[in-house]
Amino acid sequence: MTSNEQEDRRRPLASETVDALARSAYPTGNVIRRALLTLRQEGLKSFWFKLLSQCGYRRLLLLERALDEPVADVTPGLPVEIAMLAPDELDDYLVFRPGTTRREIASRLRSGDICFVARHQGRVVAAAWAAVQSVWVPFLGCRIDVTADEGHIYDKFTLPAFRGHGIANAVRTHHLRHMQRAGLRRATGAVLPENVSSLRDDSKGGFRVCGVLGRIKLGPWQRVFLMPPPRRRR
Repeated sequence: MTSNEQEDRRRPLASETVDALARSAYPTGNVIRRALLTLRQEGLKSFWFKLLSQCGYRRLLLLERALDEPVADVTPGLPVEIAMLAPDELDDYLVFRPGTTRREIASRLRSGDICFVARHQGRVVAAAWAAVQSVWVPFLGCRIDVTADEGHIYDKFTLPAFRGHGIANAVRTHHLRHMQRAGLRRATGAVLPENVSSLRDDSKGGFRVCGVLGRIKLGPWQRVFLMPPPRRRR
């Protein structure tokens, strides 16, 4: 499902889903303070994996959802209007995500990726992208391949003040139904194992963990691997 490629060959739409999550799950700052915060808030297991990440080991959970299953309606806790981002609405998106660039977002649209945005009182407060071709993941230094009958949801983001209202779930519903209308067979995604809230929401949306994509890097040497999903505890 993956293929290693040189970074200078990747398309500029690099998936920011995991990058944004990684920045929150692996905060910058004083190393000791970060370690103590992780140990206190997330426990020894999370602390251990984040320590491994700093040493070159990283992993993501791969998710999948069959599109022949019905997609349930989702009613957010706040009134929002959800629609596909149009090329002449880039300014609105850049206000919403100031860390992105006009060139990057325009390139995504030109490549065929689509973005559904949720607006509250005219302001974009949440968005998610979907690709029908391979997506570069800088967090792991590899691509996630997307076959012709799949759609890969990435770069999901909700403004902090609007989280907890089910808006992201409603945006995802629009993506899934759009994929169904396009005749696709499967929707996929990737998420950090530490992002428990996102995993919970994805599970409610019909996604299940189908594998673990990881990377081991020691200096210039790197290996990307794919493993079966972790077993559930009985």
